[in-house]
Amino acid sequence: MSRILMLVLAVLLCSTSPLQAKGAEKKAIVADTPEKFELLVEAIRQEMEPGKRYEFLNTYNRGVVNDGLDRMGEMLQEAGSVDAMSQEEKTKLFSIQEKVNGVLANNAADRRICTHRAPTGSHIPMTECKTVRELHLRRAEGRRKLKDMEDTQRALDQPTWDPKQGG
Repeated sequence: MSRILMLVLAVLLCSTSPLQAKGAEKKAIVADTPEKFELLVEAIRQEMEPGKRYEFLNTYNRGVVNDGLDRMGEMLQEAGSVDAMSQEEKTKLFSIQEKVNGVLANNAADRRICTHRAPTGSHIPMTECKTVRELHLRRAEGRRKLKDMEDTQRALDQPTWDPKQGG
């Protein structure tokens, strides 16, 4: 009996080590008062700066997030806390929160996008995963190279001055 118990204990210890090695997950911040919410809003807006997690938000989505955060802040200011809100107000608050969270999650630079396709010349599908940041940088680099090639071609297509023709 003690051997079985020791074996089970050993298996449990081995299975929890990868979880501990992964590191601590970020805890969700409970912003149920206007003061706590203001700190959260400040942190989110800092993450929307260039080079940060939500830098790739387009103008429309940035407006959706800012409007949603402002509206939630107003609702918390009016009520004082989430607990003091009516059920209807809570539903409206959580609906706005879900919309903001969805926009942010969809535009996070560290979000992984995976494609599953067969490469040219093969029938064996492969999965390739890239982050939003990697895809955005690759797209920007491609646009830059295309523009450089177009500029070079334009320069080559311009008529050159020929001294034999004069003028």
